[in-house]
Amino acid sequence: MPGGYGDIWELAFFKPFEAATGIKATGVVSKDFPFNEFKISVETGAYRWSMAAGVTKDLYFRLREADLMDPIDVNSPDIADRPAENVMPDWLPYGLYCFTMAYRETSFPQGLESYRDMWNVAQFPGRRSLRKRAVDAIEMTARGIGIPAEDIYPTLKTPEGWDKVFAGLDEIRPHIAVWWESDPQMDQLIGSGDLDIFPISSHRAQKLKNDGAPVGISYTDGYFTTQGWAIPKGSPQGDVAREFIKFAAQPELEAEFMKSTLMGPMHPKAFDHLDADFARTLPTYPENLAKMREQNAQFWLEHGEAANTRFEEWILRG
Repeated sequence: MPGGYGDIWELAFFKPFEAATGIKATGVVSKDFPFNEFKISVETGAYRWSMAAGVTKDLYFRLREADLMDPIDVNSPDIADRPAENVMPDWLPYGLYCFTMAYRETSFPQGLESYRDMWNVAQFPGRRSLRKRAVDAIEMTARGIGIPAEDIYPTLKTPEGWDKVFAGLDEIRPHIAVWWESDPQMDQLIGSGDLDIFPISSHRAQKLKNDGAPVGISYTDGYFTTQGWAIPKGSPQGDVAREFIKFAAQPELEAEFMKSTLMGPMHPKAFDHLDADFARTLPTYPENLAKMREQNAQFWLEHGEAANTRFEEWILRG
């Protein structure tokens, strides 16, 4: 089972499952986007792990297209309680993460509202950062230049739309102090006070805020994706994996996982097991979720390669 949360998986899922069933689950660290690991396992029959956590929606679409997953067992009350759109026959999301407008509160005590404020350099001067990744830079720029969230993907289906977004990147480029590439890099830059405006994932921003950094977070115009459980096709321990997924779908276990990861639980009853003030800081808290839109994973599956190519060329032009 791939994953990068170490003891958090043990506490939230593995130990309760072992206590209930006598079956010990062991985490195996893997790549963030383990498509090739799925593919090699299925093609060779050599399974390094029996199931996967952290399968994002864009990865799910690729795995489904390549027929690399076994079905899960959705016949569970804890799965039936979830919105139907969050239950797939071969993938069960357990957490949501999003990109939000974050900023240094000491620089902007009046607060910032959305990505549009980041592009408003006259009214909101300061040191800015943007993620050096095509999909996120394009999503953020589209919002920053004022394209309504519901119009972003229709706009990007036209050559003129792409030109418009890259003109927006041209506009913000002189004001970007850091093109960031990793979470630890941002933790250091934000913690040291070297940035004023820094759109990042809400759980990273919230962790910094909880640790005492003067970080403000706005969910307005944010965008989100989900991650979940999946089983490689032909997994020799597929039946155990299906039982584990059903067990892990309990709302109190998702709630425990979110206490440390600060992502948003997918089970609506998970909030019953969380402190009310803490719950309001999570992205799936209804008031926060209502301000955001889901990232269109299918769109980026189709257009991501072209976006990467154009973005890398744009970066190299300096």
